[in-house]
Amino acid sequence: MWNITKEAKDTFVKNNLLPIHESDDEWEGAFKEAEEEGEDLVSRLVEELNEIKSELRHVLPSRFIPYLEDGSLNQPTLPQAIRDDYLQWTKESDEKFRKVLEAASERTNQALSFCPVTVQEIFAESLHDSTIERIEREQDTLHLYVNTDGGFSSKALIHFTFNGVISEETDEPLQLGQWFIYDELQKTDNGFAFRVLFECPESQWTIEMKDLDARYFYHPAEYTKLRDEEKLDYMSMTEYTARLNPDYLYWFITPDVECVIQSISGSMLIENGSIDFQENEMIVTVGREHYSYHLNEYNPISFIYTNVYEDPYEHLNEPVPSEDLVKAALSNDLEWQVRAWNTMYANPHELAESINQVLSILELKEENELMLSVHAGHFHKEGILNETIIKKYRNILE
Repeated sequence: MWNITKEAKDTFVKNNLLPIHESDDEWEGAFKEAEEEGEDLVSRLVEELNEIKSELRHVLPSRFIPYLEDGSLNQPTLPQAIRDDYLQWTKESDEKFRKVLEAASERTNQALSFCPVTVQEIFAESLHDSTIERIEREQDTLHLYVNTDGGFSSKALIHFTFNGVISEETDEPLQLGQWFIYDELQKTDNGFAFRVLFECPESQWTIEMKDLDARYFYHPAEYTKLRDEEKLDYMSMTEYTARLNPDYLYWFITPDVECVIQSISGSMLIENGSIDFQENEMIVTVGREHYSYHLNEYNPISFIYTNVYEDPYEHLNEPVPSEDLVKAALSNDLEWQVRAWNTMYANPHELAESINQVLSILELKEENELMLSVHAGHFHKEGILNETIIKKYRNILE
């Protein structure tokens, strides 16, 4: 029996179609922001409700239907008792789906104890928002290459090998570019079963196999820094490889081939092949096969991988001295600021006084709400926030 199902995900999504403000303070802030932007908030909310009204009729408990039909469900005029009831209903739905994900995680962890270390290391991080980059089938083996750029894994490229495929079920065939949303791994009598809920197109894919193996690769740290600084497109292959550590092993992996890089000095050499550039095109030759990549679509630098993880932002973990902490956390120097918050996050009890001081000075705004919700939530769980701070940030601590 699976915990992760398309039906469970769809129910969760539909039950969250209509978020509403939880308090009068939130409504006041929303109206103030709309006024500053010259927006008619009430009219926008009417339009938003009308767009999803037909779907909500099939989702909402009957007690909310009158407020859906008269258009007040997402308006400030909604009676407080109904607002509280609706918010409680959505929270219960969220909690139900959270338990689904928790159960799926437990089943996955149980199955991982029977898997190779590399597979365990991959599942130690989330596959969410990873995409299918390459699909290869040979007899009863499926090779699935997964690109995690834009996802939540430190690993850049994952190569899953499903050996001895027993069965495969899906409502849409696997396609390049599909996104991982949720996944679950289970141990079976015959081996393993793996389920993924994909987007673009939406599908539920389940495969059972005798054995699961995997390899993974990293982008060099230089790649990540150049990408984040939006400088990759201005870097030549020669300039880029000159920045790489010559003592590491490297691979050249495209959507079609995987080659060991024999040399990164000067013109890059790949095993049993060659790389040639012709105008706006890169030609990769491996044996007798030729693969063409248009440079307007592909950046060859992104095809270079290593098996060594380098943290491109390791310097941001350098602690800020306690006497400078408050000043750093509130400064406009982004790097110093990040180091300060990382220092506080890692040492909440030792730095409780400074943390409360910083949070007392900061104002909660849209641009810092996500960051503060993560950090304040962490500090709250650690039990180091004073009552004044808890009251100030109560909306993001609940």
